[in-house]
Amino acid sequence: MNHPNRNRAFSLAEVIIAAGLFAVSVTVVLALLPALARQGGEATDSQSACGLPDALRAELTRIGATGFDALAAQVPVLSGATGDGMKFAANRGATRLHSLDYQPPASGPLPVGEQYFLVECWRFPDEPLQFAAGKGFLAVMVRVSWPYRLPGTSAPAPVASRHEMLFTVALNR
Repeated sequence: MNHPNRNRAFSLAEVIIAAGLFAVSVTVVLALLPALARQGGEATDSQSACGLPDALRAELTRIGATGFDALAAQVPVLSGATGDGMKFAANRGATRLHSLDYQPPASGPLPVGEQYFLVECWRFPDEPLQFAAGKGFLAVMVRVSWPYRLPGTSAPAPVASRHEMLFTVALNR
């Protein structure tokens, strides 16, 4: 006999399985959130670091206003082991960059607490990018590493814990 008014419902086993699947999926999503947030922050920092070549070119031009050859003399030559180069610091948004060793810009030095990127420059030791007084350009190898200083600390972060990016910048006379 058919009962046309009989309501169909989920069994207790189906409800338990559905609740278990929902709980597992929520747990997986919540476990992935910190890793996804960290990757998003790293991507933002990498994008900011990619904007530093233009700011560095402007800062090198400012420092070299006294003379192109004098600027080249201030930038150390790259040796086999990447030692200390000419150092600059930039804030996290890469909107301010200034030299750590030379005259600060008119806007003043970047406060220690805002120094997020460390930018180091070296001249090339060999041709074709080697600097010579008669050449019309100065090419420098640049290493950007971050975080240079962690927020709330004045000591630099260990080099092993930093991310880094390499690029070349050329200045014309």
